This record gives sequence, structure tokens and C-alpha cells, in this order.
Amino acid sequence: MVKNVIIFTDLDGTLLNFKTFEYKIIMPFIENLNKKGVRIIPSSSKCFLEIEHIVKEIGLKTPFIVENGSAIYIPKETISQIPTNAIDENKYWVLELGTERETINKKIRQNDFKDYMRFILFLKNMTKLQQSYYTGLKSDALSRSLDRRYSEPFIWMGNNEHLSEFKKSLNEEGLSIFSGARLKHLTGLNSKGDAMRELLAQPSFLQTMSVDSSEDITTIACGDSENDLSMLEIADYAIVLRLPGRNPLKLKRKSNFFNSIKVAPDGWKETLLELDLIKKKLDR
Repeated sequence: MVKNVIIFTDLDGTLLNFKTFEYKIIMPFIENLNKKGVRIIPSSSKCFLEIEHIVKEIGLKTPFIVENGSAIYIPKETISQIPTNAIDENKYWVLELGTERETINKKIRQNDFKDYMRFILFLKNMTKLQQSYYTGLKSDALSRSLDRRYSEPFIWMGNNEHLSEFKKSLNEEGLSIFSGARLKHLTGLNSKGDAMRELLAQPSFLQTMSVDSSEDITTIACGDSENDLSMLEIADYAIVLRLPGRNPLKLKRKSNFFNSIKVAPDGWKETLLELDLIKKKLDR
């Protein structure tokens, strides 16, 4: 019997092409996965407005994880019971795991981080031209990317030694830094792996898959950058997407992981098709 399958996937550089954000070439494959009951759950450093826009375009009706595991948005139409500790927000039940942006900025202002601030250029303080250059986004897509609730994206202009010192100081204040495909992100101590565990621990979500335990679900994590490591290490299967001009992400795990040959989105499709459980799902 083929178990229930969930694909937790990063977006930029993983499901979406790193340069063009294109994915439509693999839409028939995505639609087939949906048809066969394979859940695709985006988990990205992108914010709510960005992911909601992409989810609607693709036609997914699943939860999604925003800002590096800071919050999980569960569409109310997909679930019959209120998730534990959920916040009611329009069409969604929201599970908050991260630190509010206002709190992050307050901690940065109140603590003596001035020696590190000279190495940081926050996305919010850039010119529109700089924002577009560093994010690869324009117009409405760029505007959506700035509407964040749990993180501050930035460019680091110092050396690795200073960055390590900064990370240590931040951790003492309940903050952390994650590196994405394009930018670094100042957040709380949350992670994509934490959000993945939280969702799979929700009885109301498990009920939507007609299972009593997450042990009845096979998880696949797909990612390309440091901020994906936490979910790549704990999933049953891990897929690392190749980024142009960069060495593949290295994992600690020794089994059930795959490196793509092609870049996204083709690499996402082709590597998933290397998994027997995906082949069996699609052949049913």
C-alpha cells in the first residue's frame, strides 16, 4: 500500500526557476500530483502575500509555510476542525511560530548591535532599483515581497567572522539569521523544520489526510539553500536542487537524499520522479 505523501517544497530556486521564477513547464506534472492525492506544501522565506499569490496561480489548496517557518497558513475550506492554538485570520487558520517583525526591530534597536549594523543593508531601506536587483522582482511582485510580518531580509557586506559573531549575539536575544537563495533573513528562532513538525502534529490536519498519526505519512522535502536544511534533514526523503554557479547543499543525512542534475523547475520534476513512491502514486 502506498502511503499518503506530502511534498514540503521551497519556492525560489527549487520549484520556481531561480532567475525567471518560471514553473509553468511542469504544470501538467503538478496537476497530476494533485489529482493523485500528493499534497504539495510550499515552505519558503517568502511572505504571506507572495505565497498566497503563487498558490492561487498553481491551483494548490493546501497549507503553506511563510518566512522561514514563522507561520503556517491553513485554508479554512480544507479543514473541518480548528487547529490547536490557531489564530483566526480571514480565510485562514494561522499557527504562529516566529517573532513579530516589530519585536525583531525593537530588539535590534535596544541591544548593542551597532558594530554589526554597518555591515547590513536591509531590503526595506534600499532604493526600488536596489530592491529589484537583489530580489529579482519588479512591480506588484516586489511590493508583495516587502509586506513582511516575521522577518527582515538583508544583504550582508561584512566577512564570515563578523557574521558568526553577529549570529551568536542574536541567538542570545532569541533571534537568528537564515541564508536563502538570494538574501539573508533576520528572524526569530523558528525554522522550516519546526513548522513542518508543527503541522504534522496537528490532529485536525492529519484528519484531512484520513490518518491518526504522522507515521502514516511519507514526507519529501525539496530545497536548495541553508534555510532549507532543517526540513531536508528530518523528512523521509530529501531533494536538493542545483543552483546555477553554486555547489550543491551538503546534508548530514546518509540515506534517502537526491541531488538534482537540472535546475528548477525541471530538476524538481525529474528528481521527484526518481522516487519509487512518486512513480507508484502516479501509476495508480
